[in-house]
Amino acid sequence: MRNLFVIPVLLITFNHSVAQQNPTRVDSLQRILDSVDRTNYAEQIKIIQQLYNLYLANDLPSALSVAKRQYRLAEEGGEISKKGEAAGWIGYIYYSQGKNDSSLIFLNDALESFKDRPDKKKEAELLNNIANIFRVTAKYDTAMVIYTNLLKYYESENNLIMQGKILGNLGSLYYTAGNQEKAREYTLKSLALQRKTNDKRGTAVSLVNLSVFALNKSDFNEGILYGDEALNLLKDIDKNYYAAALVRVGYCYYMTGKKEKALEYNLTAINIYKENHNIRGMMEAYRQQGDYLIEMGRYTDARNTGKEALQLADTSNRLDMRLLYDMLKRSAIWLNLPEEAIHYSQEQIRMKEADLNEEWAQKIADVDAKYNTEKKELEITALKSEKKTNTILIVSLLAILATVAGTGYSIYKNLKQRQLISAQRIKELEQEKQITATQSVMEGEATERARLSRDLHDGLGGMLSVAKLKIATMKGNLTIPEENVASLNSAIELIDTSIKELRRVAHNLMPESLMKYGLNTALADFCHSTDKVTYHFFGSDRRPDEKTEIATYRIVNELVNNALRYSEAKSINVQLIVDDTRVHVIVEDDGKGFDLEAAEAKGGNGLKNIRSRVTSLAGRLEIITAPGKGTEVDVEFNC
Repeated sequence: MRNLFVIPVLLITFNHSVAQQNPTRVDSLQRILDSVDRTNYAEQIKIIQQLYNLYLANDLPSALSVAKRQYRLAEEGGEISKKGEAAGWIGYIYYSQGKNDSSLIFLNDALESFKDRPDKKKEAELLNNIANIFRVTAKYDTAMVIYTNLLKYYESENNLIMQGKILGNLGSLYYTAGNQEKAREYTLKSLALQRKTNDKRGTAVSLVNLSVFALNKSDFNEGILYGDEALNLLKDIDKNYYAAALVRVGYCYYMTGKKEKALEYNLTAINIYKENHNIRGMMEAYRQQGDYLIEMGRYTDARNTGKEALQLADTSNRLDMRLLYDMLKRSAIWLNLPEEAIHYSQEQIRMKEADLNEEWAQKIADVDAKYNTEKKELEITALKSEKKTNTILIVSLLAILATVAGTGYSIYKNLKQRQLISAQRIKELEQEKQITATQSVMEGEATERARLSRDLHDGLGGMLSVAKLKIATMKGNLTIPEENVASLNSAIELIDTSIKELRRVAHNLMPESLMKYGLNTALADFCHSTDKVTYHFFGSDRRPDEKTEIATYRIVNELVNNALRYSEAKSINVQLIVDDTRVHVIVEDDGKGFDLEAAEAKGGNGLKNIRSRVTSLAGRLEIITAPGKGTEVDVEFNC
């Protein structure tokens, strides 16, 4: 089972408060509502608001019904604000049910209701909900802009609860963009604020997402630990979130061998989603069930499950559709249905090309860099203002120095020192600003490499495999003239060669071994693929953080390729040392060496890229070389 991609969706936090349903209270309010004069809009709306809050946790269809009733009543009574409130409710429920287009219409309608009566707090809540829809419909750059602007707003309001929600949603966005390290960073920040503010729902959502991070690195026991805590919190808070958690935690149990418990969790989730007409949730649960069935060899059942899910799917949820097509493609391949496999593979590729264009990953990195850079610029402006003020004070003090020589000299020294400190701090912040920008570029590059690698491997690779299967099937079923057999065998060999070449290109873009097994395994694979290169590893099996692993791998890749290309070396030695606090890599060759100063002056891209990667992670770089004496490069990161 492909554990890295089975459950790619994290939970996100919508702005909504939920009360616990009390059947007696609901029946009482319903009787009161039925007895109220139909022309008394205000009284009806007052009761509907209470009913909506009671229904929301466990009965979405009833919540939708009363929300629509308030919408109609408010429209008839000219209550613009109440109509906007109801539109926001309807938008939330449609989103929960996977009806993204309808949800966006009503959320925008709700936002429009504040046009004449601005309310920043409510508008911000609606914008968060709208950003969530943009995230699941693959409009990542738009979602990122909204989230970062909201984070600034809530920071200015010192609203810790909402800061926690937005940080969590940013984590989900980064996860969708393929940057798990950044996603986990934001999720942990979110969890800290949610625990601090006793936000139980938010805490549970973050715990579920941490469970997903754990299962993606195959630490299923940690996933169960986070997941069970989340389930205990969610069981009596919100059935829909509870169902989503069941699917994710169930996967962790499945991977630890407790398959029956996983199937039980999944079935419970499907039933909850059906009761609440939650299409998105049903899609996810059905897809998970299909993956279980494929892994157990029950391919016909998996195909039937996928087709049933396809009938329920909301086609505007592009991410769900791509994953569903992938599951149907795999089941068709196993069942030897090449036409069907090609169809689903083509649909999957078509959606990937439409959604994951080459710009969005960089746009996300750019917006995040802009947000962090703006914060640095604010600090720089403040320090520059302080520096200017200090200069004025120094001049004034000099005018009266004769009368207050002793005291004035002391103050002058103090201010001068502060001025020097301010100037130094400005310089540091400017450097940090540059590092932030460099890191964002590196993250964007890594994300795009990973995306292209997945697209080549899963998309084109799948199609070539199906083509080979189809030709092999034809060969077995048809009578082929003897003179054409060699041509057919040649075609099959050509496809095999194409598959191998495609895998080589995908591996070079972003080695699967680096993501799955870590830096040591990836470097060993890379070095052992070339006769001239030897590889040695020393230290612990600890995996550094993702940024350091990717940067180190790219640096070694660049150094080895440069040595092979230019140094005329007979041998190249790569050493990796990992201990509790650092990663140290050494690349040395016995080639012709070079003039380092001349190379630096020339400004070649190779050395420039290596320096940028090292600087972005505050590492240390040392290059020892001279013409005719070979080259040694030492790179060290603290992590």
